[in-house]
Amino acid sequence: MTTADTPQHNGVAERMNHMLVKQVRMMLIDAKLPNSYWWDALQYMALLHNVSPTRSLSDCTPKESWSGNKPDVSRLRIFSCKAFIHIPDKMHSKLSAKSPVCTFTRYAWQCKAYRLVHHPSGRFLKSRDIIFNEGGTNMSYEHVILDANNMSLLLITLAPTPSSAPVPTPSPSTSTPEPSMTTPVPASTNIQPTPVALCPKCTIHLPVWDDDPRYTVSSYNQSCPAEQANVVLVDKTGDPQMYKEAMVHSDAAEWDVACKDEIHNFQQMGVYDVVLWLKGRKVVGSKWVLRIKHGPDGQVQKYKAHIVAQGFTQVEGLDYDQTFTPVIKLSTFCTILTIAVQQNLTIHQMDIKAAYLNSKLKEEIYMEAPPGLEIPEGMVLRLNRAVYSTKQGSRVWYEDMCGTMMEMGYTRIKADHAVFIWRCSDVLSIIALYIDDFKLVGPPDSDDVHKDKETLKKKYHMTDLGEIS
Repeated sequence: MTTADTPQHNGVAERMNHMLVKQVRMMLIDAKLPNSYWWDALQYMALLHNVSPTRSLSDCTPKESWSGNKPDVSRLRIFSCKAFIHIPDKMHSKLSAKSPVCTFTRYAWQCKAYRLVHHPSGRFLKSRDIIFNEGGTNMSYEHVILDANNMSLLLITLAPTPSSAPVPTPSPSTSTPEPSMTTPVPASTNIQPTPVALCPKCTIHLPVWDDDPRYTVSSYNQSCPAEQANVVLVDKTGDPQMYKEAMVHSDAAEWDVACKDEIHNFQQMGVYDVVLWLKGRKVVGSKWVLRIKHGPDGQVQKYKAHIVAQGFTQVEGLDYDQTFTPVIKLSTFCTILTIAVQQNLTIHQMDIKAAYLNSKLKEEIYMEAPPGLEIPEGMVLRLNRAVYSTKQGSRVWYEDMCGTMMEMGYTRIKADHAVFIWRCSDVLSIIALYIDDFKLVGPPDSDDVHKDKETLKKKYHMTDLGEIS
């Protein structure tokens, strides 16, 4: 699940939500409809997106990519266009309107019909026999009938004849008030049936498996032609995906040093114990995550290797419980910066190396040994401390850090559980957390910040990044 107030963790979905909301806002403004119709506009906009070609799918529509069938766009209409629905004789009196004026909103659910709204009564109506007037410079009426069996479409264009006599308009003194739901349709028309537009023929496809490559398709992985020129600046070899791949690279010696350093950290911090695997005991997989850290000039700064657990195989209630971890909100951080400027406080930054490895696990979790970590056959690793990618790893790290803050005399504020304060008379000190990044705020003429740094360095392996300018 996405952490609260951190939409950047789910960027693709948030970008789609932003695009849909923007389109819905424009549709409602253009149609002069109140905001209460947002759900209809959103449903119709989502339909238009699913039947529109997209570059990320090589100019294929999302619906066709998902089902294998070309979408039927013959029934698409302009949102909020004027529509006249046919009212059966048994549902109206002799003097009531036979074709009330409605507004098209979207397609009806679970039935082959259009969904319209009648503004005078505020009622939503469904009909498959409608005369559409989509406006434009050429005022024309189009009669649409949806076939109830095969969802085919019969189009009959209704256009006024030039030689036809004008419709007489009664004078204001003798006119009888017409119902508000009537709108005159041309009395004399030429009915010209057009060919029936059938839906594209559907084909039967096998169900899509969960690991199908189409689930990994994203427009973020597509590079524009203008970006092709910058590709030559990137290392074509890239980061290795597996341990064996790293060991056959041209820089295998550097990767070997990085992996041995990670294994040494595990052993030094007592992350695991080697125990005998018993039948029926659940074991979590493991893998290496290998990354090359580059500097601002593009030069290689460091080879980083981390052992991570395959936490997606953990079972809730069996080997993990709580997973939520608060991080500082952007609004809170902006408030802290404002306070620091107003009270002339200094802000220092620190980073913790291998933060999760400092927290102890309560549950029994057994993990396979990653490649490069040799253990006797039939043995597994019993984790004593949290490893990256375990479900509760971030949670137990946050709880451990809260305990440290309490020991240092800090108090967690209620508005943001990732911010801790300490106040003594007129001296204010603030520590803000974002996973393994620390922001320490305090007065420049006091040694409180430096004392807090030394206290944290005694308990954790910290990197002092100095004062933020």
